[in-house]
Amino acid sequence: MKIIHTAVLSALMAGPVIPGSGTAATRVDPDTGISLPEGFEAEILYEVPASQGSWVAMAFDPKGRLIVSDQDDKGVFRVTLASPDQPGSEVQVESLEGFPYSPIKWGRRTVGGALGFLYAFDSLYMSSMKGLYRIRDTDGDDKFDEFKLMKKLGVGYEHSAHNIIVSEDGQALYLVTGNHTPLPQGIPGRQPAVWAEDSLLPSMPDAMGHAVGIRPPGGWICRISPDGKDWTMVASGLRNAVDIAINREGELFTYDSDLEFDIGSPWYRPTRVNHVVSGAEFGWRAGSAKWPEYFADSIGAVVNIGPGSPTGISFGHHSNFPPQFQDKLFICDWTFGTIYTVELKEDGSSYTGEKTEFLHGEPLNISAMRFGPDGHMYFLVGGRNTDSKLYRIRYVGPEFTVPVRTLTDNQDLRDLRHSLEVWHDGGAGGREAIDAAWPHLAHHDRAIRYAARLAIENQATGLWRERVFEESDPRAVIYSVIALSRHGEPSLSDRVIAKLNEIDFQALEHADRLALLRAYSLCFIRMGQPTEQRKDEIIQALDRFYPSGTETPDAELCRVLSYLDAPNVVGKTIGLMRATRTKALAYDEAMLRRHEYGRAILETMANTPNTQNIHYAYCLRRVQNGWSLEDRKYYFSWLNETLTKSGGRSFAGNIRAIREDAIQHLPAEEAATVSYLLGGVASVDLTSLPSPEGPPVSWTMETASKLFESPLKSRNFSNGRTMFSAGRCVACHRFRGTGGYSGPDLGSVGSRYSINDILLAILEPSHSISEQYRASDIHLKNGDTLYGRIIFNNEDELSLATNPYDFGQLTRIPRDKVGDIVPSNVSLMPPGTIFGMNAGELQDLIAYLISGGNSRHEVFR
Repeated sequence: MKIIHTAVLSALMAGPVIPGSGTAATRVDPDTGISLPEGFEAEILYEVPASQGSWVAMAFDPKGRLIVSDQDDKGVFRVTLASPDQPGSEVQVESLEGFPYSPIKWGRRTVGGALGFLYAFDSLYMSSMKGLYRIRDTDGDDKFDEFKLMKKLGVGYEHSAHNIIVSEDGQALYLVTGNHTPLPQGIPGRQPAVWAEDSLLPSMPDAMGHAVGIRPPGGWICRISPDGKDWTMVASGLRNAVDIAINREGELFTYDSDLEFDIGSPWYRPTRVNHVVSGAEFGWRAGSAKWPEYFADSIGAVVNIGPGSPTGISFGHHSNFPPQFQDKLFICDWTFGTIYTVELKEDGSSYTGEKTEFLHGEPLNISAMRFGPDGHMYFLVGGRNTDSKLYRIRYVGPEFTVPVRTLTDNQDLRDLRHSLEVWHDGGAGGREAIDAAWPHLAHHDRAIRYAARLAIENQATGLWRERVFEESDPRAVIYSVIALSRHGEPSLSDRVIAKLNEIDFQALEHADRLALLRAYSLCFIRMGQPTEQRKDEIIQALDRFYPSGTETPDAELCRVLSYLDAPNVVGKTIGLMRATRTKALAYDEAMLRRHEYGRAILETMANTPNTQNIHYAYCLRRVQNGWSLEDRKYYFSWLNETLTKSGGRSFAGNIRAIREDAIQHLPAEEAATVSYLLGGVASVDLTSLPSPEGPPVSWTMETASKLFESPLKSRNFSNGRTMFSAGRCVACHRFRGTGGYSGPDLGSVGSRYSINDILLAILEPSHSISEQYRASDIHLKNGDTLYGRIIFNNEDELSLATNPYDFGQLTRIPRDKVGDIVPSNVSLMPPGTIFGMNAGELQDLIAYLISGGNSRHEVFR
């Protein structure tokens, strides 16, 4: 095992600049390529050989050693760091035997390594795709000999169980999971188990088939006793948060992921830092049903970070970094190779935050991070079979006397919230809990209102039902109706609507207007459609305030009035669509250039769709009343024009889905009058693609890799671009803003993967398949089997894309004819796409890929 070089960026601070102030100077280390503030030192401590895999999980044991794991099948290792007191000492890595390993086939990979570790309570806790384990050394010989499964968990692939930490009181564990791991049956929660999609308008599945069929509660966090006997769910509605952390004041936080496919669509939710209050619901739902963060029955974000792939997080008070870092939350992003700091600011009983980039590298796919017992930051890069390394970040600058910032000004409000959270008890509080919580339904603080509502919802509905109708405070009425609606007694619908109709919309504050509209929506969703009389009353009450001139109330007024098929909603909404201006996206362009995901966002920034108008079009797609012929023509013309805009991989499919739904709900006579606007949008024409000159070669990894034993040079850029089309890559993959969407964007593969990795992906496409592009085998009850990507799956129908070159071609199967659905280990990408190429053509193609489309890249010199 070898020690790699140490790169000292700067041992002394320059002038009065304070690290972490947001103005600290940064430098790029020429050896590691990491950019970070002056005064910090970056080191590569260990380069992980292929025989030890690609590391994604880490924890320190009581002796200051690291326990780490490969994501796939190489096992668990213990890393003894080199001693700073012993010059010349080396990092020692030993394989640990006996660890539970229950792998699954994932393409050609065999995946089953640990996804999270924690050393606590004289035990090593380990999460994997299939369970949470407690591992102990019972005889003190420094060897683990007891491996106990605490709870079996459902396989969620990369959206499985993740990290574990010790609770704020030091008496329990917290475990965070992704949205593909179902909550095990029988686990009580601090929320009543009444989860639903709660989408007022019929939702659309993701156009690329991602997370189809995944139901609430989505990703969850549980509090677990050290022996694993007692589990309580404390939060839900996450997408794929990988880590959790607790600040000095004992508050829990997480960093949740986005779905980059959604970029450009109104339901795109960026990566975000969340304050995990008791019973928190963060509103992740599949497809277009994702909740906006202002929904009153959810908890919003502390700060939206932007596109990325969240991994490790930790607070600076675990470090020996300067005082101004002690209160900051450090969050890691795998995609863009970045660690940010988030400076929290008290906002009532919760927080807001401001992000600042701390360090970045390219590539630097950070998979895990922890502060060590020595106060230094340690992080791993790796995952998905990429090259893996262990890094250390140390502060080596001068000492500062800046006091450590504490966040205690609003402690009284947090104490009030905590006093209400005591009643998130599954009904034990009864009338005492209701009496304590009810006055706070009208509190000015969102998190306190949330805690009060859940305290009430946790008690038997019969104890508080009539109190809703006796309430006179408008805000308390709204939040008590939200509570009552969530428990869905259809017989109460008429009374609930009548109570909401008493509220003067115009007299409400902005947040209360949104909450009122959400209360109406939940009443309709949970209790059923209102009577025609009540419908007319609601339309009369709301229509005069639409449009309001403010974006979010207009979005929700449009949603509710469209559901009610209000006679004026079409004309008013088309008027808004004509007047609404496209908003520019404000993302860090330099960061986005670090990964192929970012290139799609850069394209979107250069050719931005109008997301507010997409929301309006989404709402109007099934409205029947109030259309004029001119409105119809504008609506479909606008959708056709929007198909020329850029977005994530699901963007075009989402627009087509809105358009198709609207077409299906057209009266026949109107369809004929706008038929010239209803034509389809062509996919890539395979017959127009060029062919290689050849002669053909049946390439293997052995024969192809020999072409690249020497560095590429003097290759032909134009021919490489031609081969990208000749190999049909362009039909499925985006590259420099063109191409298909059924496979991943290849714009930055050259900066993240070796040539052998790229060749392996081309020659053996089933070797490693991302869950975002995974196909399924559909076993029908009649014995037939179909294969493809699931695009739509509900209780009525399953739609399957079987042609990777055109996801618009769908096979529709009645759901009652479907037997088993099994994830396939065979990639949709066909093998042999380069078999028609000769050696020079293959070299030009690979040169084109690793250049990122830059004709001035060194491979063309």
